[in-house]
Amino acid sequence: MVKNVSNNLDVYQNEVLECKNNALVVAAAGSGKTTTIIHKVKSLIAGGIAPQEILMISFTNASVNDIKKKINDDVDVFTFHKLAISILQKCNITYTLANPYLLNFIIKEYLLTCNKKEQKTILKFLKIKTNYKKFCQSKEFSSFITFIETFINLWKTNSLTFNDISLNKFSFTEKKILIIIFNIYKIYNEEKQGTKAFDFDDLIIMATKYVNIASLNYKYIFIDEFQDTSMIRFNLIEAIYNNTNSKIIAVGDDYQSIYRFSGCDLNIFLNFSQKLNNVEEIKLLNTYRSGQELVDIASNFISKNPLQIKKDLKSFKHESNPVIFVPYQNKVTMFKKVLDYLLTFTNDIMILFRNNKDIYSYIDNDFSINDTSLIYKERKIPIYTVHKAKGLESDYTIILNCNDELLGFPNQIENNPLINKILPNKEIKYAEERRLFYVGLTRCRLKTFIFYNKSMPSPFITELKKIVKVNLNKLNYFK
Repeated sequence: MVKNVSNNLDVYQNEVLECKNNALVVAAAGSGKTTTIIHKVKSLIAGGIAPQEILMISFTNASVNDIKKKINDDVDVFTFHKLAISILQKCNITYTLANPYLLNFIIKEYLLTCNKKEQKTILKFLKIKTNYKKFCQSKEFSSFITFIETFINLWKTNSLTFNDISLNKFSFTEKKILIIIFNIYKIYNEEKQGTKAFDFDDLIIMATKYVNIASLNYKYIFIDEFQDTSMIRFNLIEAIYNNTNSKIIAVGDDYQSIYRFSGCDLNIFLNFSQKLNNVEEIKLLNTYRSGQELVDIASNFISKNPLQIKKDLKSFKHESNPVIFVPYQNKVTMFKKVLDYLLTFTNDIMILFRNNKDIYSYIDNDFSINDTSLIYKERKIPIYTVHKAKGLESDYTIILNCNDELLGFPNQIENNPLINKILPNKEIKYAEERRLFYVGLTRCRLKTFIFYNKSMPSPFITELKKIVKVNLNKLNYFK
């Protein structure tokens, strides 16, 4: 239950302020995690910790700038990459940033000039029955370049070496493809070393090696969005922790871990208490965004994922029928109908979608798009992919394209099996998509309208209808 205290924090948030040890702060959607972090930092400074002895790490430049404004003190607030650069500068390490397209270029050149044995291996791996020259002029060639680039980036992000992977789990053809990939990786590294160039992951890996001579004097390290931390990022934090004897306050929500595809490892969050000594786990269980009805629906939906920390979330607000299903035959007509309805009483609307192109199939000449805004009847409405909307909120949200199709929600594109073999952990089908949908569901303060083709509702729609028990409740449909 919320307790009125002088600093306006609830009892769970005050546990964070009072914590003297390392802490894993499990912060539910809308639980006031940023407010809690800011209060904790200010309380440390008021208690005698110098601002320069506090390090804060956040996920994006936008969130870093937001935290800096709210703290208004000389605290180091960095993204992981800016932190790495700061450490390298302290150690007088000179470098240049590698061309972001270098790896892509090297992969393409290697594939275009590889020998006939390698060509045969590639065609067999991809199950393509054409000659190699035609393959190099096809869409599959571009996709294969992207696959290799993704594989190498995941390999680095997960801090893997060749010896880390048991070759027993790879087929004979996969082993041959691995050799090709490692040859490309070797060329890529040699090219960078020749010009003392680092890519972004190199910065983090190199900074980790130099932590012990960087003369860091941090006493507290705050890590925001900790559920989306990769192994190389955690290695950097652990190196700073070991060299400074600092305390770590890791803040995040396992329900909202949505970057596994880029190498982030949810196990780091879930097993944090086993990685450090004297870790207190503090759950922020009061949510101040949505009503209890939506909190219950979203919690029920996300609970199907086994890899998570159980939470009994509470809201002191109520909003009946918070999920409105919008089945359509003509998506543009129905989209206008819902917008016309909402715009009669509110401007606080946010439109969310799984894939960048989704919005374009819902609009006609009555609409225009300006950056992150949809303009309709001279009214601006924010539009975001769900990934970009994390941390945002509005009174009303609209989630588009929840259809049972390849690029629906959930997105049904499957990773190449070789990618799955190096991703951090095995999960149930659509586990990451479920977390992403949960993020979408929990952006609204009042109601969310969910669009889907009535002849092909996605598995999430079918499941959600059972959760909200709408089979007899027509109030949950927009017609």
